[in-house]
Amino acid sequence: MMRLIEFECGGQRLGLPLDCVRRAVPSAEPAPLPGAGPIVLGVLNVAGEMVAVVDVRRRLGLAPAPLDPSQQILIAELSGFLAGVVVDRIIGIGERDAARLFPAEVGAAPYVSGMVRLEDGLCLVVEPSRFLFEDERIALGEALGAAPMGGSDAGA
Repeated sequence: MMRLIEFECGGQRLGLPLDCVRRAVPSAEPAPLPGAGPIVLGVLNVAGEMVAVVDVRRRLGLAPAPLDPSQQILIAELSGFLAGVVVDRIIGIGERDAARLFPAEVGAAPYVSGMVRLEDGLCLVVEPSRFLFEDERIALGEALGAAPMGGSDAGA
């Protein structure tokens, strides 16, 4: 069995392995992070840690949307970085049978490890180590290295 924190973003249901998720915080406007790449909305200071806020909508190929106070940010380890994932709604923690993943149907998405068929639809399971692509990891690492500590505070 795998434990996922399941959430919605842009009408899509996704899940992140629970062991990579640290916490959820209310939505907050991140400080700009020049050079981090288009998937990165900016950076937040969460309890003294610099967190790159990423836009799952862009990863899904959806049009960007402004942040909304009703959204939340899941703080997780993604591709070697502490990242904040902007989500529209957290559904909760689900236990899913790893043997029931359907990887062949989502093979075109390298950041997805599989898909789980649920009673009310489908849930794409995100592979945390592949969420950011190589060029995005490089750009984010360089941008974070050049950024002054600080940024907006969230969930302090």
